[in-house]
Amino acid sequence: MGSLYQDAKMVMMRVQKQKSKFKVRLLLVVVVFVGVWFLMRPKSDHAVQAESPPPPIAEEFKPAFVVTPTWPDNVKAAAIGAEGFGVLARTGDIHKRPIASIAKVITSLAILEKYPLQLGDEGPQIPITERDEQIYRDYIARNGTVVLVKAGTSISLHQALQAMLMPSANNVADTTATWVFGSLQNYSHYANAMVKRLGLKDTVIGPDASGLTPSTQSTASDLVKIGELALKNPIIADIVSTKFAYVPVAGSIQNYNALVMDHGFSGIKPGDSIEAGNTLLFSIKQTVKGKDVNVVGAILGSDGYKQSNNGAMTMVESIKKDLQ
Repeated sequence: MGSLYQDAKMVMMRVQKQKSKFKVRLLLVVVVFVGVWFLMRPKSDHAVQAESPPPPIAEEFKPAFVVTPTWPDNVKAAAIGAEGFGVLARTGDIHKRPIASIAKVITSLAILEKYPLQLGDEGPQIPITERDEQIYRDYIARNGTVVLVKAGTSISLHQALQAMLMPSANNVADTTATWVFGSLQNYSHYANAMVKRLGLKDTVIGPDASGLTPSTQSTASDLVKIGELALKNPIIADIVSTKFAYVPVAGSIQNYNALVMDHGFSGIKPGDSIEAGNTLLFSIKQTVKGKDVNVVGAILGSDGYKQSNNGAMTMVESIKKDLQ
């Protein structure tokens, strides 16, 4: 009997072991099957979106108060703001575009960081060399705006800024930037660092100081901010509102900004090139929230000076009630 009992016990133990092995194998099969199914299952749109990186968040535009300008037709971009209030409204392309001769405002800001001037101060004398005469001839060949220079003479820094900002002399912009920074490449490095430091995220400076190169670009919103910065500098603010001046060799020069010459605007700078179309950075004194400040606006990619100038006047007139 004892022997039969032991034999039965051994059989039962073998059966239990076989059952345990079967359960383990079954569990492994289930785990593998579930894992393969999870990896191979079709993903829903929701799952794909969840695994994709989140899209970049665009900088939110929050004006200090609401204005509703009448925008000019057929322009690529425009914006308007006021000193102390920032950009108040914008329209069109928010991506940077060539800005043509508005670039000389940035050039002037960079130069005056290196060589600050006081009102009435002519500053250092810049010698004119044969190389500067060649720059003059090169810009004529490129159909650029120039002011006559002659090797062996000199021009004061203040007069150079007048030549750059009033009749928009491309040659004087390059000559002055080269004298101040040592080379146009050095100027470009300095100016790009400056605009970043000033928080102008959508402004880049190309290889010249004149803006004729289309790689010098900005947005209408950034240009409004640049206009505000320019008007805070008393030298730039004075020059862009001046109608006539005198420089060596060329003699009498006048402001090419018709808004200043004929319509009571306080500045700032028009521009024009094949790639940029017509560009305009403008300012005019207005009462804004009880304060007399400059309203600043920018127009990019218009068809010509007349369209830009009429657009600027319309923009300002259309928001006068809003400004009060």
